[in-house]
Amino acid sequence: MDAKKLDMSPTSGEVLGNFGKDTESEMLTSPSPKSGVQRKLQIVALMLFTLTYSVCGSIRYGFLVDAFSRRNLTGKLFGALESSLFIGFVFMYLVGGTEFAMRKINNFRTLFVLNLLGHAGLTLATGLVYHIQDNYVLMVVSIVIRVLQGVFAFSSCLLPVDFAHAVFPDQFDFVNGLGLVGNFVGHGVAESIGCLLYDRFGYVAPFIFSSGLTSSVACFMLVVMPTSRTFLSQEMAVILETAPKKRNSKLSKMLVFPMISTMLINANYGVFQVSLTPFLHEEFGKSITYGGTVLIFASLGMAIGSLVGGAALQRKILNHYTLMILGAVLVLIGLMLTFPPEFITPVYKLAPYLAFAGTLLAGIGDPVITVSTLRALYTLQEERMGRPSPALVTRITGIWLVGYCAFYFCGPFIGGFLNDYFSYSNSALILAGLCVISATISLTMRLIGSKTCNSDEKKPLLEKYSPNSSYEYDNASHLTSRKD
Repeated sequence: MDAKKLDMSPTSGEVLGNFGKDTESEMLTSPSPKSGVQRKLQIVALMLFTLTYSVCGSIRYGFLVDAFSRRNLTGKLFGALESSLFIGFVFMYLVGGTEFAMRKINNFRTLFVLNLLGHAGLTLATGLVYHIQDNYVLMVVSIVIRVLQGVFAFSSCLLPVDFAHAVFPDQFDFVNGLGLVGNFVGHGVAESIGCLLYDRFGYVAPFIFSSGLTSSVACFMLVVMPTSRTFLSQEMAVILETAPKKRNSKLSKMLVFPMISTMLINANYGVFQVSLTPFLHEEFGKSITYGGTVLIFASLGMAIGSLVGGAALQRKILNHYTLMILGAVLVLIGLMLTFPPEFITPVYKLAPYLAFAGTLLAGIGDPVITVSTLRALYTLQEERMGRPSPALVTRITGIWLVGYCAFYFCGPFIGGFLNDYFSYSNSALILAGLCVISATISLTMRLIGSKTCNSDEKKPLLEKYSPNSSYEYDNASHLTSRKD
């Protein structure tokens, strides 16, 4: 059967034009006129989910250096504490804890709510343990809590992607971008609000705020989110996993190159989080609140970059590698504006004001390369190893999350280390080199892939796995779709 004749995929314009509306098949099963509104509310809930878990993780970044310095804790200890979150993150990926829960619970509403409640409890505990007088005990308890936050953080990153696959398969890139809008906005808002609450009410106040916000969003999601099945647990995964093992069950070795490219970029934002506020405070006498205000522009840039990056991928305006190069260049320019070289004295003196433009540009570049990397991984796998099953798609997404967060979570440690041994400007020059390497890798992949890119890349990769379609595994060992 000719798959091309059966291709009913909408054009990019139709995808965005029909966003939030019912498809014909959905209207047959869900004729309620409120269903379109419900779908839009689900997107709002998804964005609130990503916003609140990022608030829980980032609420203290703007003031933790100041708070720990008052306890005579060095930058390296602070960096080690923050980076310990990655231990829990990797642990959940290696043991497959999130995938196990998604298969067993198999209910988006329950999964999202339980995850938020875990974040709410842990962020409140983070604030309360600061009252422990012994620094050694404080660090040990804080690291344990941070590792547990990493366990929930992996689930918080994987669930929205699975939700976009399952509920919005033909709009995945756009919906995934919207989810990242909430994530990155949460980072900037958390840092700004955290600094303000810390200055006025003390260390515990920001954590009470984030815990209360997260609990409120959990109640909202309890009402709005559907109880539908996860993408990982859909019947298609069972069909493919019970079929004979084929070439498309393996991961392409080429996936490593986009991952390296995005990992190098994500180190920069982690450094921004721990270096910007003390840089402006120590070098120019700006308050902690001022630094938090500057970070709002990073949040604004990330919202813009997530939305534009996701829409550009959905509409096929630019190749994913081109977007990755663009993201690296924007981060590089933003880095140099925020932490100007000291030997350019006139520019260096303007750093407190250039930081607004610098963080905005860096903020735009980070999510652009992030959403593009995920699409690059999916496309590379399909081109070189065959169409992946939902289980393999989830595995690729997990690898993307681990790689993305490896340097993102290690960024505070890198920043703390660089701040102990180098000036802020010299540290920025080192990070600028990472941006150049990242852009070079993406450019090389773009040139290599230019000969293999074809019209198939312009089709949404996961549209064939829509829950509204059926599939069969034929004797030719490839998937073909058929009408119901």
